[in-house]
Amino acid sequence: MFDQISEVPTVRSVVKSPMTQREAPNLDASPNQDSWSWRDRWTTQLLAPVDATSLYTFRIGFGVILFLWAIDYLSTGLMRNLYVAPRFHFTYYLFDFVRPWPGDGMYAHFMALTALAVCVAFGFLYRVASVLLAVGFTYVFLLDRTNYQNHYYLILMLSWLLALAPAHRGASLDVLGDLATPAATMPAVWLWLIRFHIGLAYFFGGIAKLHPDWLAGEPMRTHLASKAWLPLVGAWFTTEAVVMGFAWGGLLFDLSIVPLLLWRRTRTIAYLGCIVFHLLNALLFNIHVFPWFMIFATTIFFEPDWSRRLTGHGHLNLREPTLVSWKMLTSKGRYAFVALGVYCCVHMIWPLRHYCYPGDAMWTEQGHYFSWRMMLRGKVSALRYYVTDRQTGVTSIASLRPYLNLDQLSKFSRDPEMILQFAHFLAHEYRTHRGSECEVRALVLTSLNGRKPQLLIDPNVDLSVEPLGFHTRSWIMPLTEPLRKTAWSEPLVEWERHVTLPQLTFLDRAAGPAK
Repeated sequence: MFDQISEVPTVRSVVKSPMTQREAPNLDASPNQDSWSWRDRWTTQLLAPVDATSLYTFRIGFGVILFLWAIDYLSTGLMRNLYVAPRFHFTYYLFDFVRPWPGDGMYAHFMALTALAVCVAFGFLYRVASVLLAVGFTYVFLLDRTNYQNHYYLILMLSWLLALAPAHRGASLDVLGDLATPAATMPAVWLWLIRFHIGLAYFFGGIAKLHPDWLAGEPMRTHLASKAWLPLVGAWFTTEAVVMGFAWGGLLFDLSIVPLLLWRRTRTIAYLGCIVFHLLNALLFNIHVFPWFMIFATTIFFEPDWSRRLTGHGHLNLREPTLVSWKMLTSKGRYAFVALGVYCCVHMIWPLRHYCYPGDAMWTEQGHYFSWRMMLRGKVSALRYYVTDRQTGVTSIASLRPYLNLDQLSKFSRDPEMILQFAHFLAHEYRTHRGSECEVRALVLTSLNGRKPQLLIDPNVDLSVEPLGFHTRSWIMPLTEPLRKTAWSEPLVEWERHVTLPQLTFLDRAAGPAK
């Protein structure tokens, strides 16, 4: 797409003409001159040829990391526990049709992902392999919402970006087999798009940390306390100075790292800081492939020829970028740039959508996903569903274990939307097996960042008739418990003794009150 835009056959001859020399953009001209506009500046900079080895290196590393990720899911049994064993999966709204393959289909799917990742890394049949890898990873991503991770979202976006990019025109089997035209350069736009997505994760991760809980040291205090058993350093993790150092250090790192990486003078020291930061994350927190992926991916902020110089292949002599005004672009090229601008704007606005919903997103979970809100909440819930037959009025407590695994149980009970989704499923199951309609209510007690547990949703609301989707949830109870200096430590079975429950008018006394 953009490599075609950069090939403007009339640019050289036009620039040579006296009239065009007067009209051509001047990079040193002041912004108020009529001959230069912000659109001309952007098109020239984004279409300027840069060394392509950075993109080729990124493609290789991306394929290797996806290969290791798929192998890990297969070899550890994680794939089976997440996508084969459970009878129910929490899907994303509008993607309810995405279901796991039957039989051994999921095993075949992950084995195919390993093969496709190898093809991408080696640049073999790249156009087909990269698209299939993006489709296959997106499918896995959409299978179960309880397995959402911000780095999976980032990998998903980058997989589609690489499927469009000319990342197979060098250091690839396609070039060796004459299946792709070799190219030493690429339009700079591809480099900036990758930087854009990686920068979003850092920047909005920092913006999200501008929250009273994080600034007060939670949930970092709770996370570090769980690592007090580590030899030598464990005792330090319970000290307030270390807790606040981690909290404020993480905030400042996320907000400053992108500008520091973009500035040549601070880039090297900033990257060393990235390595230290992500190694600490790998040591202290269970976030799977994320630290290793980010250590590699952040190299995209170096000069485009960094891998060429690192391997001793010298420096590529690039021609001066051709000055391309907006008027020189074809209509197709202009549409592509407009689409690119809209795309970037959407990704900068979307993480802020939680402001459109009432309440704190850490509590309501509305607007939490796809927003780079990383490690912000330590949330523990106890949940019980009550199913009431509409005809007989008899209420019973639903059993969840036949449908969900332990990982699903620990995650879905803190998210009102997933609680609602499973309530709809219980109503469907009741209708299917009992032949009658029922009402489904949920008693959910939740502790956020060490607070005393309180009701997450109104237990008197029949969730089976509440709509799914992007709605304001009036039945989510407001967060009223203050942040505590010491985390709530009562066991789950004691929670209900400390919570004032409303009158559960639906509850049949024969079933007994909640215990």
